[in-house]
Amino acid sequence: MTSTEQGRRKYDELADRYEEIFPYVAEVGKLLVEHASPPSGARLLDVGAGRGAVARAALSLGCTVTAVDASQGMVERLACDFPDIEARQMDAGALAFPDASFDVVAAGFVIQVLPDPDVALAEAHRVLVPGGTIALSLEKQSVGRLRWLYELAAEYFGTPVPSDNDEDNGAVSSAQLDALLQAADFTNLATIPVEMPVSLANPPALWDWLTPRGLAEAVNALPAEQAESFRNRFLTQAETMQSNDGIALDFRATLHKAQKPCGQPASI
Repeated sequence: MTSTEQGRRKYDELADRYEEIFPYVAEVGKLLVEHASPPSGARLLDVGAGRGAVARAALSLGCTVTAVDASQGMVERLACDFPDIEARQMDAGALAFPDASFDVVAAGFVIQVLPDPDVALAEAHRVLVPGGTIALSLEKQSVGRLRWLYELAAEYFGTPVPSDNDEDNGAVSSAQLDALLQAADFTNLATIPVEMPVSLANPPALWDWLTPRGLAEAVNALPAEQAESFRNRFLTQAETMQSNDGIALDFRATLHKAQKPCGQPASI
């Protein structure tokens, strides 16, 4: 399996507000499709399609789009929002399509949440035509100017302060993804970085940004006195951040493109 029941439930719950919580997803989806450069009429499979960031961009270029997601809630919203695409609930590691069904397979911010990314890449390879393109976006772990928040969370919740090195945090790095693509027999790798800072107006806006990401739930689980202490210290340090060049969250990604070799059979 390449997705989990817990993960599916999480994305079912986020389906109605996914792109509001993660506003950079739509822009990176557009950049990923541009990086893939599909010709008009290309058959594109969007794996882990979410609310359709990649599908939307591919449709605008004249692609024929099939979108799959492990979350039924996401699939229902996709079908409603994009009647021109075929939307189906499906696991990334068990694609119910014949060999050589697509010219492009794309996955936006999916590979890093899969417990078995190699299985998903093998499936992508199988359903691509020889010479077909795979395009993936990978979120980069970045502490950046929010190190004070990670240190505050470590003090109150005992969580480790992450490193700015993805591999130190157990996350998939850009180099590791390229290695996985090569191991799956993809060639002609091309990787580019993307920087998408997110600016927030004030400390309450930062709190609201973090609330659906688990902050409110964690704080509410503290004893009342500690919860109040955490909120006060959070707002104080966020105000300091705002006075020092504003509240801007460092968001980074890499876009990866590769090809299934021409003349190769659909399955390896």
